[in-house]
Amino acid sequence: MSISLPKKMIDGMSPPVSTSIGRTGKTNRKNARWHDNLVRDGTVTPGDMFKALALQSHQGQPLSDLLQGLRLVDETTLLNAAAKHSHLPVVDLHLDPPSPLLRGLIDPAIGVKHRFLLWQMAGGTLTVALTDPDRIETVRALLGDIAPDYRFVLARRSAILHHYASHHRQDLSKAANLCAPEATSCRGWSGLRPRLIGASLLGIFTIAALLAPKILLLILVLWIFGALIANGLLKGAMMLSKQPEIPPPSAPRRHKLPKISILLPLLREEDIVDRLIERMSALVYPKQLLEICLVYEENDSATKNHLAARRLPYWMRKVEVPDDTLQTKPRAMNYALDFCSGDVIGIYDAEDAPEPDQLHKVVRIFDQADENVACVQCQLDFYNTATNWISKCFTIEYAILFRVMLPGLQRWNLPVPLGGTSVFFRRDILEKLGRWDAHNVTEDADLGIRLYRAGFRCLWSDATTYEEANFRVLPWVRQRSRWLKGFLQTWITHMRQPRVLLRQTGPVGFLVFQIQMIGTFTSFVAVPLVLPMWLYTFGVPLPVYDAVPATLFTLLVIAFIATEFLLLFLGALAVRRRQTPNLYIRLPSMLLYWPLGAFAAYKALWELFVRPNYWDKTSHGINDVEYQEEINRLTANANETLH
Repeated sequence: MSISLPKKMIDGMSPPVSTSIGRTGKTNRKNARWHDNLVRDGTVTPGDMFKALALQSHQGQPLSDLLQGLRLVDETTLLNAAAKHSHLPVVDLHLDPPSPLLRGLIDPAIGVKHRFLLWQMAGGTLTVALTDPDRIETVRALLGDIAPDYRFVLARRSAILHHYASHHRQDLSKAANLCAPEATSCRGWSGLRPRLIGASLLGIFTIAALLAPKILLLILVLWIFGALIANGLLKGAMMLSKQPEIPPPSAPRRHKLPKISILLPLLREEDIVDRLIERMSALVYPKQLLEICLVYEENDSATKNHLAARRLPYWMRKVEVPDDTLQTKPRAMNYALDFCSGDVIGIYDAEDAPEPDQLHKVVRIFDQADENVACVQCQLDFYNTATNWISKCFTIEYAILFRVMLPGLQRWNLPVPLGGTSVFFRRDILEKLGRWDAHNVTEDADLGIRLYRAGFRCLWSDATTYEEANFRVLPWVRQRSRWLKGFLQTWITHMRQPRVLLRQTGPVGFLVFQIQMIGTFTSFVAVPLVLPMWLYTFGVPLPVYDAVPATLFTLLVIAFIATEFLLLFLGALAVRRRQTPNLYIRLPSMLLYWPLGAFAAYKALWELFVRPNYWDKTSHGINDVEYQEEINRLTANANETLH
């Protein structure tokens, strides 16, 4: 990056603070053991410093971060110690703010990531404020030839981040909307275009129904028959596959413990956020290596005010996402990621109650995995299974997905439609792919496909996060409609260039992608056509199918019945792996549960063309208080295994 400042601009800026740092960015003192001063003046005991240095050797994190994380020093004390050793002055950015003329010279995302900002300019010398003198060489390399000469000062990290959040919020917000590459983003599917396409398809379908109803029915039957067969074959293959091996706790560690940043997107979650903080506090992982970001929208005044009144642990902090016409979870995470410093990025939802040792299990998998492993998906389960019939069926469905399907997909190295929570990414790979698609309402499934196309793998973990099952009919339909709409968005996006997709995924991966996205949608949208087949099996005539050849119709009925029984066997296997035999009796009622998805499918189809970016919010914390004892029991079991 090379930017030259006009002489007029340089002359008009205030003079810099005097420092002993020249263009090379090196201090006059060669001794880098600035931490000795903390021991010498009694701020940190020799034993505590030895502990911090040992952790640095084991964990590979900056010593300044470890000292703060261990609560041995606060930010002000640490900054003063660094200033005393490096002979760099400390500036108060609130009393002496940076020059506004310098704001457009660097990408604010780079400044946030490396914790520095351009402060003042005078006489051809650019003064840069940073948090740690050890970062001078890195910052100097990033700046390149922006200015003829450089000087450096120190400032509080919180003040630097606050400056970017206050004065660069629109730039960072715009970047959050456009992180994903255009070729793999659905942001072009908006405005008038999808409405025109939807109206055209509806017109074609109506004309076909009026002019050639028999041919249309035959096409639909063939489509449904193919989808049933494909879905059945995929599920059957997953049933026959063994669960992948998980590295044992005793496996020797190959790498240092990484720093983990957890993104917690919140939207109107003021009723549950206190319980969420308690659950996050139960995570067993070195707190100096843990960073939890509570991400809330600027216009969410209820959550914002609640968090403002709450004192957070030192390893938790708030990230406010600027208001925008686009308000989705992936956009919020894209924005918040700039303010995270972790090597591993995880995601939790507001109602989540993860097992305390989950982060250790995830890190163990990453540690033993190859370099092409980009993420680890933990299994999800529910703590309010006993609420009613819907919650029990939902539990069985999740058990099928997370205890049978996802392990099987990993075993055969096939595309994995990730879950939206309890999924952990290597940050460098996540950044390389362009983070999340801010316009996709199932950003998790979309990112799983993008990772697969790029040659990365996603592994499954038996570490469990317990959630609140959506146990009310209308909220269940709304949530399911958002998922199905996202599947359609993902399918449309990645099928723009089917030949490229085929080349990147291979024939089997390509077919599995079709089954996962369009096949799943078909299984729900086809319910009104296939559900009456139960009547046919009991001898009830169905004149509407007279136009379908008898042989084809018989095959369709057989495929339908076989698929229904396959789902029962699949559910039984999932219940056995979940070790909850009391759910076996609920398996037959799943035949009534699946058709509920038809309402969601048609709602999703309508919104795909009319409101493609609308995020149908799921309410959290409806009855988690009632199930607090169950949450404690489930997570206590995991805690016992940890010790």
